[in-house]
Amino acid sequence: MPTLTIRNLPQEVYDRLRARAAENRRSMEAEARELVAKALPPKLSTEEVLRRIRETMATIPKEKLEDFTVDKFLAERRKMWGGE
Repeated sequence: MPTLTIRNLPQEVYDRLRARAAENRRSMEAEARELVAKALPPKLSTEEVLRRIRETMATIPKEKLEDFTVDKFLAERRKMWGGE
């Protein structure tokens, strides 16, 4: 199994990792592995992405689905994110 060495880790980050590991009753190494694994979830296959989209779309009421367009969706998201 590969090994990773992290150099020049700021003391504050080191201390927070140590405290978090203690809270979770893990070694610092095990805690770091857990954090990295959560931060980098496995890449989803195209089939899985499509399956999730279909599941999500199935929850939208038909009345709203008839009025649904990708352009409207993106425009709403841009407004939500502070864009045009």
